Amino acid sequence: MKIQKKKSVYTFLIMLPLLLLISYCKDDSGQKPIEQEVRIYLIAPEGSSLPGKMIGCNDILVYEEKTVKADRSILEAALTELIAFKSTAKLQNYVKGPGLMLIQVTVAGGIADVYLKGDFDIFGTCDAPRIKEQIYETVNQFTEYKKINFFINDQTLEKYLSVAGAYF
Repeated sequence: MKIQKKKSVYTFLIMLPLLLLISYCKDDSGQKPIEQEVRIYLIAPEGSSLPGKMIGCNDILVYEEKTVKADRSILEAALTELIAFKSTAKLQNYVKGPGLMLIQVTVAGGIADVYLKGDFDIFGTCDAPRIKEQIYETVNQFTEYKKINFFINDQTLEKYLSVAGAYF
């Protein structure tokens, strides 16, 4: 019985520092996700009476305000919201496609790198410029970044869109 008590005491003494270390490293900052209004930019097709910025193919770039909850960054939350937005009769979202997802956003020295994975649905010559306008206008509201770079499937967004657009 004495040996079992000693083992229990030793086990406790060994586990105590480990538990203290784990609890010290655990993020108990109590920070809740930040909730904020952001603008995501969508496309109103030619002939729409919605106000916005005229872009190529006589489309209108229109923003819609959304309340997002940001676990990491508002930039990441806004892009996630843009990718998830389902097109409506009045507003089209071209930032969509098979397996398209935001992988991560990294920030260093005021420069954000946004990593996407998947593909965009590109069915005509107007789609690549629509995608680019939607993405860049959505991120331009975040003035805390000096520059925002986009990568999709290990290449720049510009290269991806130029290759995809070359087929039309």
